[in-house]
Amino acid sequence: MENQLQDVREFHRHIGAEVASKTCLLAHTESSARELAVAVREICDRFAGHPDSRTSLIARSLMSLEETAEWLEAHVEHDIIAAADAWADRLYVLLGDAIATGLPASNVFQAVHASNMTKAARDSRTGKGVKASGYQAPELALDIDSTRH
Repeated sequence: MENQLQDVREFHRHIGAEVASKTCLLAHTESSARELAVAVREICDRFAGHPDSRTSLIARSLMSLEETAEWLEAHVEHDIIAAADAWADRLYVLLGDAIATGLPASNVFQAVHASNMTKAARDSRTGKGVKASGYQAPELALDIDSTRH
């Protein structure tokens, strides 16, 4: 995972995004973070009893949203330990998505990283890297099982 962290650090520096030198919570406005956490929890609650909530896609998406709500709530509470736990749980769900779908995570990550490094500076509104004239889409070749869906 250290290699992937170094790649993301490189990308953050490339687009001018945050790179912390020590452990910290992200800058935020408590009221907005709290409001977003409540909205995310409401989505989770709304779909918890939905007939499709047991399907893999919806169930895994709800897990991801729940962990995102916990990440937000930890920031509102200024709890770095809870934030670390929520971060690890979010990562665990994402890695589980790769396992559940058979994605070759390392290869996909490297292709996306190479593509990201062709982006320009970050958009100040979204924080995302901008697809400029030199942008190259990721080259992904996947062995797809057409019998599963």
